[in-house]
Amino acid sequence: MSDDAVLALHGNLGTPADWMNLNVGHVRAVDLWEYCELSLFEMAHELATTISSGMENPVLAGYSLGGRLALHAMAIHQRRWKGAIIASAHPGLECVEDRVARRVSDELWAERARQLPWVEFLNEWNVQGVLANSTANGRQAVVEKNRREIAMAFETWSLGRQENLRKQLRGFGAPVLWIVGEKDPKFRTIGEEMADVFSDFTLSVIPDCGHRVLGDECAEVMRDWLGKL
Repeated sequence: MSDDAVLALHGNLGTPADWMNLNVGHVRAVDLWEYCELSLFEMAHELATTISSGMENPVLAGYSLGGRLALHAMAIHQRRWKGAIIASAHPGLECVEDRVARRVSDELWAERARQLPWVEFLNEWNVQGVLANSTANGRQAVVEKNRREIAMAFETWSLGRQENLRKQLRGFGAPVLWIVGEKDPKFRTIGEEMADVFSDFTLSVIPDCGHRVLGDECAEVMRDWLGKL
């Protein structure tokens, strides 16, 4: 693997350090809050061109929100990537009504991010059911300075604005490592279903872990997979 071999995207309320601290090799971690004015389609193009400029044949990696952005770039620019690492991500809601409901929910989260005291906002965010069995890292306090951008990302990058990418992703032929937590039943089920989408697919379930999978065991899985790529 060459320098800057992995282009990595953090999750919501995340920072590039979430990836850099894993020590999985040559990683270029993107600060997503610099790009939240772009649409999902525009961000996919930006990832495949400007952001990955100088990376000859990169692996694209993304966690949660970053995983969804990565999936868009994989669907639209399928030959750009040597492979992909997707952690705790959603390929898109299949029902129109669900997408509408999710946009409404994310608009409410955007308003909370703009208006609530940051500690109160974090408390509400971290008690969501999907984040059960997960521990927030200390860097959530740091991104208060990005609260305007975070609020905007809830709106522009909402799962409710995302297409169901499953059909498009069937054309992605490079190897895919999909990582989920053992104690994250919703996203574990999604991970199992993605075996029917990708032709070269590895599912890794991190033991005793919830939605927030980016830790030591996850890093070990990634290093092993990258070493064989």
